[in-house]
Amino acid sequence: MTDTALRSPEASTRSLYAASWAVGSVLYGALIAAGYPLVGVAAFGIGAVAAVAINRRSDRPTFDERDRAVFDEAGRHTIAAVGMTSAVVFPTMVAARALDLVTWPTWFYYAAFFVAGLFAVWGVFVALARYRR
Repeated sequence: MTDTALRSPEASTRSLYAASWAVGSVLYGALIAAGYPLVGVAAFGIGAVAAVAINRRSDRPTFDERDRAVFDEAGRHTIAAVGMTSAVVFPTMVAARALDLVTWPTWFYYAAFFVAGLFAVWGVFVALARYRR
């Protein structure tokens, strides 16, 4: 077997790091849906602690400049998609509710507050980035 057939230590660390977050997140959602919210929170916490430990214990960088470029692009697209969707969904739902066409489920309030909070945090970081330049 050649050296190129082996995974680099960075790729292995990166895979374990991502898998820890993914498994913790999936278990979190599944266990909450199954009626075990505290167990779900514990599973997420274990996944998070494992990911942080993997990242900290690695003697090499887990992510490089290519990863940062990918994360930057993914972040831009995520904010754009959430922003555009929210710009359509939330005003439409407010108008439909005002016309007594729909009633809002409880989770919709939480989603609205989450999106508002997300864009508030984003706005703060945009302001900080502009201030630093």
